[in-house]
Amino acid sequence: MPQATAKTVAQEAIHSTPGPAGTADLSKIVPTTADLREARHYLPTGSEEKQTAFAKRQLRTRSRATLLLDFYRRYPCHLADLHLLATCAVALGRFRGFSPEFDEMGEEFMLMGEDGRPRTTAWQRYVEACDAGRPWQIRDELWIAAHMEDMERVRQTGLEERFRQQAAEHAKDPTWQAINQHVEATLGTRLMDRIALDGTVAYETAFAHSLSATFFSLCTISWHMVRLYWWEGFRAAVVPAGKSREGIVSYRRLALHAARYCFTAWNASRVYRRGMRERDRGRRTSEDGWPLLADVLGPRISEIHPLIVRFYQNPAHFQVRVKVDLHTLPAKLWSRVITLLIGQGPYAESGSEVDAQFRVFRRRDGSMHFLRELYMGDTLRVFDSDFVVRTVNGVPALFEVFVDKHIEVEMSVTPLPEGGLSIRGTNFYYRGTRLPCPGLRVEFQSHVLKDENAREVLNIEGRLLMQPDSGWGRLLMCRLLRRPEVLGTIRYVARPLAAAAVPANNSFS
Repeated sequence: MPQATAKTVAQEAIHSTPGPAGTADLSKIVPTTADLREARHYLPTGSEEKQTAFAKRQLRTRSRATLLLDFYRRYPCHLADLHLLATCAVALGRFRGFSPEFDEMGEEFMLMGEDGRPRTTAWQRYVEACDAGRPWQIRDELWIAAHMEDMERVRQTGLEERFRQQAAEHAKDPTWQAINQHVEATLGTRLMDRIALDGTVAYETAFAHSLSATFFSLCTISWHMVRLYWWEGFRAAVVPAGKSREGIVSYRRLALHAARYCFTAWNASRVYRRGMRERDRGRRTSEDGWPLLADVLGPRISEIHPLIVRFYQNPAHFQVRVKVDLHTLPAKLWSRVITLLIGQGPYAESGSEVDAQFRVFRRRDGSMHFLRELYMGDTLRVFDSDFVVRTVNGVPALFEVFVDKHIEVEMSVTPLPEGGLSIRGTNFYYRGTRLPCPGLRVEFQSHVLKDENAREVLNIEGRLLMQPDSGWGRLLMCRLLRRPEVLGTIRYVARPLAAAAVPANNSFS
């Protein structure tokens, strides 16, 4: 059956009108004889009404799994297989057939509605990032943010509490024990979601904490649930399935998918590693920011254009595009060397302007943690550093600090004509020891220009320079080897977020 047709049938199988609790109406679902026979097998002492409700909920579970399989084929990320593994396992365990509240949770955790459209604004942002070909790290972060919002909504609506009350009434039932273990291994481990949603920790860090707690739970106290999953998966794979319902994934197919996702779900470990790296990044901030330029320049801050001052107070308030040009082979070599020293960087040319995102976080000591993300195709290039003001020889100086590499760069901040600004690296330190400079310099010059619509935009040009200090060095590099002074450039075009909402081209007058 063509994919689009299967998706349509799955949608029709769960087609419903919103009920009082906001979930699909079971009266619209018509179970087959095979569905009812399955319900009688799992609820042998239940009434006919309960068996019919079981069959309808279980059919809806498989329909949701069909829709999710189709959704993640179109919008993948590193966490998709982990979500699909849980979806297949729950369907094989018949957990939603047993519990109406657990079934309602499944509805709340659906990414899309019956029409295939994202259910929330957060999931819409995830879909847009996939359509735009954003790097997978960005997709992962958006996925976690949307999933955490769903988790919080389940808590606020009281669904989790209602389920726990229902589970307590069936505390001696082995199946209900397994269902409760599943909830404890998922919702019960999400202890950092709220502080992630308010920006205190990174989404990946909170998810990494939950992932490690879930894995520990699966290997210890939740072993009964895992054993049930494996038994039902094995049974579905070897026992003749009979005639399957058209357009709805069969139990055998769910078992095969679950076996596959048991291995591919380890892709989530990449998110775990990123979360561990970002656990000390600081708190996300949307306030005015840091008076870095004012602290360094003092009264001379009046010589700088206000838009430049605003940018260096909080770069997160700007939309950014970037273009990287490495003019020579040595430039690419040095760019790679710098990348190895201070972390990931743009050691490949972008060819044309690409989107970028600037984000800032407040460390515990109040300093600015500055994150620059460049979307170079499906690869994310990252600059990650702190900016602080320190006193050197009685004079305030700006420092860029790469904390994990123990590298510090002292910056010279100088006003330029017409409100411009130059920030130039002067001295380099490793663990507090000044390093000799091999003639390489990095300088960023900022100017405010106007586009064709007369709107002010900020143009920042960073240059990798070959400027030896000694005469012999200049003779060797510039005269004998004929190396150009400018080895490479990186050019940022930044617009305030309010102005960036209006389309504009990137030509300047």
